[in-house]
Amino acid sequence: MSGKSKHAEVASARFRLDATLQHLVEKKDDGYTGSDGESGGVQPDFVGSASPIQSPRKAGKSRKRKRKDDSADFSSGSQHQTFVMKLFDRSVDLAQFDEESPLYPICRAWIRNQPADRTLHGRERTPTPEPPPQPSTSQDEEGMDDYPDVYRLPEPVKGEYSALTSSCRIPAPLAQPLEKLNIRQDPDHAPPPEQLLLDHMVRWKQIRNGWREAGILNEMRYAGSMDLLRDMFERNMKDG
Repeated sequence: MSGKSKHAEVASARFRLDATLQHLVEKKDDGYTGSDGESGGVQPDFVGSASPIQSPRKAGKSRKRKRKDDSADFSSGSQHQTFVMKLFDRSVDLAQFDEESPLYPICRAWIRNQPADRTLHGRERTPTPEPPPQPSTSQDEEGMDDYPDVYRLPEPVKGEYSALTSSCRIPAPLAQPLEKLNIRQDPDHAPPPEQLLLDHMVRWKQIRNGWREAGILNEMRYAGSMDLLRDMFERNMKDG
Protein backbone atom coordinates (compact mmCIF):
# COMPACT_ATOMS: atom_id res chain seq x y z
CA MET A 1 0.00 0.00 0.00
CA SER A 2 1.42 3.34 -0.99
CA GLY A 3 1.87 6.17 1.45
CA LYS A 4 -0.72 8.38 -0.26
CA SER A 5 -3.47 5.76 -0.06
CA LYS A 6 -2.65 5.07 3.60
CA HIS A 7 -2.77 8.77 4.40
CA ALA A 8 -6.10 9.12 2.59
CA GLU A 9 -7.55 6.18 4.54
CA VAL A 10 -6.47 7.66 7.88
CA ALA A 11 -7.92 11.06 6.95
CA SER A 12 -11.19 9.42 5.87
CA ALA A 13 -11.43 7.50 9.17
CA ARG A 14 -10.81 10.67 11.16
CA PHE A 15 -13.42 12.52 9.14
CA ARG A 16 -16.00 9.80 9.72
CA LEU A 17 -15.21 9.78 13.46
CA ASP A 18 -15.62 13.55 13.72
CA ALA A 19 -18.88 13.37 11.79
CA THR A 20 -20.19 10.63 14.08
CA LEU A 21 -19.31 12.59 17.22
CA GLN A 22 -20.86 15.75 15.82
CA HIS A 23 -24.01 13.81 14.97
CA LEU A 24 -24.25 12.44 18.52
CA VAL A 25 -23.78 15.91 20.02
CA GLU A 26 -26.49 17.40 17.82
CA LYS A 27 -28.76 14.48 18.55
CA LYS A 28 -28.34 15.02 22.29
CA ASP A 29 -28.96 18.76 21.99
CA ASP A 30 -32.12 18.21 19.96
CA GLY A 31 -33.66 16.07 22.72
CA TYR A 32 -33.65 12.69 21.00
CA THR A 33 -32.55 9.73 23.08
CA GLY A 34 -31.70 6.69 21.03
CA SER A 35 -30.70 3.23 22.12
CA ASP A 36 -27.12 2.10 22.45
CA GLY A 37 -27.44 -0.04 19.35
CA GLU A 38 -28.66 2.83 17.23
CA SER A 39 -25.99 5.23 18.43
CA GLY A 40 -23.22 2.66 18.15
CA GLY A 41 -24.12 1.62 14.64
CA VAL A 42 -24.15 5.07 13.06
CA GLN A 43 -21.69 5.21 10.23
CA PRO A 44 -22.53 8.21 8.05
CA ASP A 45 -21.23 8.09 4.51
CA PHE A 46 -21.05 11.54 2.99
CA VAL A 47 -20.48 10.20 -0.49
CA GLY A 48 -23.73 8.36 -1.17
CA SER A 49 -25.94 8.90 1.94
CA ALA A 50 -27.93 11.89 3.13
CA SER A 51 -26.50 14.42 5.54
CA PRO A 52 -26.94 13.51 9.24
CA ILE A 53 -27.79 17.12 10.08
CA GLN A 54 -31.50 17.48 10.77
CA SER A 55 -33.73 20.03 9.16
CA PRO A 56 -34.11 23.41 10.91
CA ARG A 57 -37.86 22.88 11.31
CA LYS A 58 -37.43 19.56 13.12
CA ALA A 59 -34.58 20.86 15.27
CA GLY A 60 -36.63 23.91 16.23
CA LYS A 61 -39.54 21.74 17.37
CA SER A 62 -37.27 19.52 19.43
CA ARG A 63 -35.62 22.51 21.10
CA LYS A 64 -39.04 23.96 21.98
CA ARG A 65 -40.10 20.66 23.46
CA LYS A 66 -36.88 20.41 25.45
CA ARG A 67 -37.28 23.93 26.83
CA LYS A 68 -40.86 23.10 27.78
CA ASP A 69 -39.78 19.94 29.58
CA ASP A 70 -37.01 21.81 31.39
CA SER A 71 -39.42 24.52 32.53
CA ALA A 72 -41.88 21.88 33.73
CA ASP A 73 -39.13 20.12 35.66
CA PHE A 74 -38.02 23.41 37.20
CA SER A 75 -41.55 24.36 38.24
CA SER A 76 -42.20 20.93 39.73
CA GLY A 77 -38.88 21.09 41.58
CA SER A 78 -39.65 24.53 42.97
CA GLN A 79 -42.97 23.30 44.30
CA HIS A 80 -41.32 20.47 46.22
CA GLN A 81 -38.55 22.33 47.99
CA THR A 82 -37.67 20.88 51.37
CA PHE A 83 -35.96 22.14 54.50
CA VAL A 84 -35.21 19.07 56.61
CA MET A 85 -33.98 19.67 60.16
CA LYS A 86 -32.60 16.78 62.18
CA LEU A 87 -33.00 16.96 65.95
CA PHE A 88 -31.45 14.11 67.93
CA ASP A 89 -32.40 10.94 65.99
CA ARG A 90 -35.47 12.30 64.16
CA SER A 91 -36.02 14.65 61.22
CA VAL A 92 -38.81 16.99 60.16
CA ASP A 93 -39.44 18.92 56.95
CA LEU A 94 -40.00 22.53 58.04
CA ALA A 95 -40.92 23.61 54.51
CA GLN A 96 -44.39 22.16 55.14
CA PHE A 97 -45.16 24.86 57.70
CA ASP A 98 -45.24 28.64 57.72
CA GLU A 99 -44.41 31.19 60.40
CA GLU A 100 -47.91 31.07 61.89
CA SER A 101 -48.10 27.28 62.20
CA PRO A 102 -48.66 26.03 65.74
CA LEU A 103 -46.00 24.00 67.46
CA TYR A 104 -48.12 20.86 67.96
CA PRO A 105 -48.25 19.69 64.29
CA ILE A 106 -44.53 20.39 63.91
CA CYS A 107 -43.76 18.19 66.93
CA ARG A 108 -46.13 15.53 65.63
CA ALA A 109 -44.33 15.48 62.26
CA TRP A 110 -40.99 15.27 64.09
CA ILE A 111 -42.24 12.27 66.10
CA ARG A 112 -43.31 10.48 62.90
CA ASN A 113 -39.77 10.90 61.51
CA GLN A 114 -40.90 10.78 57.87
CA PRO A 115 -39.67 14.02 56.27
CA ALA A 116 -39.94 12.61 52.73
CA ASP A 117 -43.65 11.79 53.06
CA ARG A 118 -45.45 15.04 52.29
CA THR A 119 -48.91 13.57 52.76
CA LEU A 120 -48.56 13.58 56.53
CA HIS A 121 -48.12 17.34 56.85
CA GLY A 122 -50.27 20.32 56.14
CA ARG A 123 -53.57 18.62 56.91
CA GLU A 124 -56.23 20.85 58.32
CA ARG A 125 -58.24 19.18 61.02
CA THR A 126 -61.96 19.49 60.73
CA PRO A 127 -63.57 21.22 63.70
CA THR A 128 -65.40 19.04 66.16
CA PRO A 129 -69.13 19.21 65.46
CA GLU A 130 -71.35 20.66 68.11
CA PRO A 131 -73.34 18.06 70.06
CA PRO A 132 -77.04 17.96 69.25
CA PRO A 133 -79.30 19.62 71.81
CA GLN A 134 -80.63 17.15 74.33
CA PRO A 135 -84.17 17.38 75.62
CA SER A 136 -84.05 18.62 79.19
CA THR A 137 -86.58 18.21 81.93
CA SER A 138 -87.75 20.86 84.31
CA GLN A 139 -85.43 19.54 87.03
CA ASP A 140 -82.44 19.83 84.73
CA GLU A 141 -83.38 23.39 83.83
CA GLU A 142 -83.71 24.28 87.50
CA GLY A 143 -80.32 22.70 88.19
CA MET A 144 -78.74 24.65 85.35
CA ASP A 145 -80.18 27.86 86.72
CA ASP A 146 -78.88 27.08 90.20
CA TYR A 147 -75.41 26.00 88.98
CA PRO A 148 -74.45 27.79 85.78
CA ASP A 149 -71.48 26.62 83.73
CA VAL A 150 -68.17 28.09 84.85
CA TYR A 151 -65.57 28.85 82.19
CA ARG A 152 -63.32 31.22 84.11
CA LEU A 153 -62.52 31.89 87.73
CA PRO A 154 -62.99 35.40 89.07
CA GLU A 155 -60.03 37.74 89.11
CA PRO A 156 -58.19 38.12 92.43
CA VAL A 157 -58.61 41.26 94.45
CA LYS A 158 -55.92 43.81 93.75
CA GLY A 159 -53.38 43.67 96.54
CA GLU A 160 -51.53 46.54 98.15
CA TYR A 161 -47.83 46.42 98.77
CA SER A 162 -45.21 48.92 99.78
CA ALA A 163 -42.77 50.60 97.46
CA LEU A 164 -39.92 48.53 98.93
CA THR A 165 -41.39 45.24 97.70
CA SER A 166 -42.42 44.09 94.24
CA SER A 167 -45.22 41.72 95.31
CA CYS A 168 -47.97 41.59 97.89
CA ARG A 169 -46.66 38.18 98.96
CA ILE A 170 -43.48 39.81 100.30
CA PRO A 171 -43.83 41.71 103.58
CA ALA A 172 -42.26 45.06 104.21
CA PRO A 173 -38.72 44.80 105.57
CA LEU A 174 -38.34 45.13 109.31
CA ALA A 175 -36.68 48.29 110.55
CA GLN A 176 -33.11 48.00 111.73
CA PRO A 177 -32.36 48.61 115.44
CA LEU A 178 -31.25 52.08 116.38
CA GLU A 179 -28.22 50.87 118.30
CA LYS A 180 -25.69 49.34 115.96
CA LEU A 181 -23.36 46.65 117.17
CA ASN A 182 -19.70 47.55 116.97
CA ILE A 183 -17.72 44.37 116.47
CA ARG A 184 -14.49 46.24 117.21
CA GLN A 185 -15.73 47.28 120.62
CA ASP A 186 -13.88 46.28 123.76
CA PRO A 187 -15.26 42.91 124.97
CA ASP A 188 -15.54 44.26 128.50
CA HIS A 189 -18.03 46.96 127.39
CA ALA A 190 -19.83 44.86 124.71
CA PRO A 191 -23.15 43.08 125.43
CA PRO A 192 -22.86 39.42 126.42
CA PRO A 193 -23.40 36.71 123.77
CA GLU A 194 -26.60 35.52 125.47
CA GLN A 195 -28.19 38.95 125.07
CA LEU A 196 -27.22 39.10 121.39
CA LEU A 197 -28.78 35.67 120.79
CA LEU A 198 -32.04 36.71 122.45
CA ASP A 199 -32.19 39.90 120.39
CA HIS A 200 -31.67 37.93 117.18
CA MET A 201 -34.39 35.42 118.11
CA VAL A 202 -36.89 38.21 118.77
CA ARG A 203 -36.11 39.85 115.46
CA TRP A 204 -36.37 36.63 113.43
CA LYS A 205 -39.71 35.80 115.07
CA GLN A 206 -41.03 39.16 113.94
CA ILE A 207 -39.80 38.52 110.40
CA ARG A 208 -41.42 35.06 110.33
CA ASN A 209 -44.75 36.43 111.55
CA GLY A 210 -44.59 39.13 108.88
CA TRP A 211 -44.18 36.53 106.14
CA ARG A 212 -47.08 34.48 107.52
CA GLU A 213 -49.39 37.49 107.62
CA ALA A 214 -48.41 38.45 104.07
CA GLY A 215 -49.21 34.91 102.87
CA ILE A 216 -52.63 34.94 104.55
CA LEU A 217 -53.48 38.33 103.04
CA ASN A 218 -52.41 37.12 99.61
CA GLU A 219 -54.63 34.03 99.87
CA MET A 220 -57.59 36.20 100.83
CA ARG A 221 -57.34 37.87 97.43
CA TYR A 222 -58.49 34.57 95.88
CA ALA A 223 -61.43 34.06 98.24
CA GLY A 224 -63.95 34.23 95.38
CA SER A 225 -62.20 31.48 93.44
CA MET A 226 -61.85 29.31 96.54
CA ASP A 227 -65.57 29.63 97.35
CA LEU A 228 -66.50 28.72 93.78
CA LEU A 229 -64.22 25.68 93.72
CA ARG A 230 -65.49 24.56 97.11
CA ASP A 231 -69.10 24.74 95.93
CA MET A 232 -68.26 22.74 92.79
CA PHE A 233 -66.48 20.09 94.85
CA GLU A 234 -69.32 19.75 97.36
CA ARG A 235 -71.90 19.55 94.56
CA ASN A 236 -69.99 16.78 92.80
CA MET A 237 -69.60 14.85 96.04
CA LYS A 238 -73.33 15.17 96.69
CA ASP A 239 -74.28 14.03 93.17
CA GLY A 240 -71.85 11.13 93.27
